[in-house]
Amino acid sequence: MDEIKYNTPSIIKLGSFAGKIKYCIIDTYFIPLVKIFKLKIAYDNKQLIVIASDGLQDIPLHDLFWEYFNRYSIPENYSIYHRNGITMDNRLENLVLIPNNMSYLPLKSCGLASFYWRIISYLPVDMDEVNYHNTILNQSSLYECHNAPCTQLLMNSCEEQFICLKCKKIKYCSQMCQTMDADIHSIFCNPMNAI
Repeated sequence: MDEIKYNTPSIIKLGSFAGKIKYCIIDTYFIPLVKIFKLKIAYDNKQLIVIASDGLQDIPLHDLFWEYFNRYSIPENYSIYHRNGITMDNRLENLVLIPNNMSYLPLKSCGLASFYWRIISYLPVDMDEVNYHNTILNQSSLYECHNAPCTQLLMNSCEEQFICLKCKKIKYCSQMCQTMDADIHSIFCNPMNAI
């Protein structure tokens, strides 16, 4: 009998939230489980998380995976933490059970070096995202850096971090992210629809 491999990654397109199309990375092992649930994104505790809903209850996807794989409920006063700090990376090897009273958290890997950044950086441009930005303007105070692999949340305010000067719609958390996304965004940038 073949050994089951849990670490084969799969990418799930979740839809648009906080100003861009969101993707989640999971282990292929969990795909049959995910098919039972409707996945959505929620803003919780200053971060975006993936929620699995069966119509009766909502459960964070990372909790669902942990409990399903380990076959026991998460103990009271414990939480699931993403080792690399990226809540869209729900691979089992990225999840760790920690006590809520822990005074420090495990080290996060540098964003550019994380598996999530490497995978999402190589995805082709999604036309849904282009159409999304051509139709929706600043309808939320919550926004995520437009650079595809970056998960830095931004708030709409007077002191916008870095905005495309042509279309004035696309926002970035840093000059580095803006530079990394420049070639892709320049293809779809639409100055005619600028505010």
